[in-house]
Amino acid sequence: MGYQRIVVGTNGSESAQTAVAVGGDLAVKLELGVTVVSVWKEATLKAGTDAAWAEENTAAAAEVLAEVGVTEVVRSELPGTAGAVLLEVAAAEPGTLLVIGGGGLASSKARLLGSTANHVSHHSESDVVFTHKIPKRWTTVGLTTDGSASSITAVRRGYDVAVALGARPFLVTAAKTDDDGAVTLIEVEGQAQVEDPELFGRDVLTGVPAAEAICNAAWKYDLVVIGNRGMSGPARLLGSVANKVTHDIDTNLLLVNTTHT
Repeated sequence: MGYQRIVVGTNGSESAQTAVAVGGDLAVKLELGVTVVSVWKEATLKAGTDAAWAEENTAAAAEVLAEVGVTEVVRSELPGTAGAVLLEVAAAEPGTLLVIGGGGLASSKARLLGSTANHVSHHSESDVVFTHKIPKRWTTVGLTTDGSASSITAVRRGYDVAVALGARPFLVTAAKTDDDGAVTLIEVEGQAQVEDPELFGRDVLTGVPAAEAICNAAWKYDLVVIGNRGMSGPARLLGSVANKVTHDIDTNLLLVNTTHT
């Protein structure tokens, strides 16, 4: 599927602990090593955010990763701004899958104050998993598509992840009618060029705008996959589906880079 390593960001928070747990499970299933990163601020008056604090974070994460069976863990404590540093680390190695907590995405206050997850969502050139929950078992993965070429790229990537997790991939689209949605999914299935298209389930969502429909249906899936088209530039300001889903969804989300391939 192209992933060569997982980078997990942690600051020791509950949201970060979820990211570590999910990142570890992904690493085991995808048979990848993990670099766990904690970012500290050189010039800060806030107690508990220095280099020693960052070392405590990575040590705790490394212990969790080892317990779940990750065989290669690299710890990295770096100074700077968390969002920027994580993007630099991810970009330094081709094929990186970045995993971070998604807790700050839904909060307008957090975004205004400089949410790490928000910054990453709009600037990452690596695929990113934003975590919201720890599945007991990976059973279903929702692959969102509108029939566009970029969404089919995300479908292919999500299919490979689903197979590696032992989960069933579902093609998911929002449409005006069930018939319209079925046509879209048949076309996508024909163009996806995956190993076994018979694995696909189909989920047509109707009745409300696409982003709302996807978020409403998120409870069905342990992971939802969407392409990052519309996460930057004018489309973001005009209310892209990807942007709305990224900020409003309450299940794990894989945001696939389809714009900087």
